[in-house]
Amino acid sequence: MTHAPRRSHVDEICELVGWQAGDFRPELDWTTVERELGTPLPGDYKELLTRFPAGGFRGVIEISNPGQSAEECANVKRHNHQMLGFFGDEDLGYLRGVTYRLFPEPGGLYPWGNDGAGGTFWWITGPADPDEWPVVYHDRDAWHEEHPGPMTSVIREVLVSTGEDNIFGWSIAENPVKFGGFWGNRFIAHPG
Repeated sequence: MTHAPRRSHVDEICELVGWQAGDFRPELDWTTVERELGTPLPGDYKELLTRFPAGGFRGVIEISNPGQSAEECANVKRHNHQMLGFFGDEDLGYLRGVTYRLFPEPGGLYPWGNDGAGGTFWWITGPADPDEWPVVYHDRDAWHEEHPGPMTSVIREVLVSTGEDNIFGWSIAENPVKFGGFWGNRFIAHPG
């Protein structure tokens, strides 16, 4: 008896938003991107961003794509450095009362996306294997419950959420299930 291979979260995300294979091709390879960013990256993140340009899912999860171009990689590197500095500023108190540390400390938080309204998605880089990194979300005011990951599971859950059963803890049912992204000078939108 043979079993069909399990579909990845990325395959499910593509299906949910009507994204076709070959709609996008990144310019940089992941070895270059990881060297530039100074960290290995989870396989699902690389799989997702090999198929999607920078953009947003359901209007609530935005992701930049460091593989899209050398310019985008430099922008992601600069943005992540700024976010780590901002969250590490003791006067701002983002880490006050929590056990989180910031990358490059062992187990430190590393940003991977935002909600377009001041919230940020982070990996907790604790396990040596990036494919085991959990996810945590910080809105503008507080840290939310950790998600076991991977990050594509978070995106998939947001795309199928019909109530408060998502990382935000509030209903996004009114937001259409879609992807909108930027590739070159073009805006690409795919409704689910």
